[in-house]
Amino acid sequence: MKRKKIILFLTFTFGLLFMIGSPNQASAATHSLRVFPHVLRHTWYHYDGNGRYDRITFGYKRYIGHYYYDGWSTYYGKIHYRNLHATKVSHHPNWMFATPVYAHHMHWTNVYGWNQGAGDGEYYGVKVRHYHGIPIRVLNDAGGADIWTSQHYYATKKVARNLGNKHFKGVLYYPSY
Repeated sequence: MKRKKIILFLTFTFGLLFMIGSPNQASAATHSLRVFPHVLRHTWYHYDGNGRYDRITFGYKRYIGHYYYDGWSTYYGKIHYRNLHATKVSHHPNWMFATPVYAHHMHWTNVYGWNQGAGDGEYYGVKVRHYHGIPIRVLNDAGGADIWTSQHYYATKKVARNLGNKHFKGVLYYPSY
């Protein structure tokens, strides 16, 4: 789990802190989303098993991530509409753009740093999963070329603590080496 958090942290940090160059878009989309999808707009919690809760909040246009890795870090971003085929893009360190992606039988929102030139960004997708017959909304946090899920977030701290790092059937998880 620690290796996964390190990889997730480095991927997200790289995307936000070293945003240079033009985006590498694999999809056929020509424009990004104007706002975050309604299904994401919530505060989501992940319990790390050590008494700490990572938190992600999606608003209409804003994103706030509060993570623990050798100390607490908070990331802020604001989604902006973007022509993905533009050749010149102005530099905006706290801006991000997002594109819709459908993979692994679910809809994802792929979030990139505005000037991100490398990496696949972060993928966020919400799906109802069942735990002992109870339906639970789960935010999947994924990355990499194959959209590997690294962890799950839940709508409440109580559910996050109870389910922790549970793996669900049918989810493609980040490979362990």
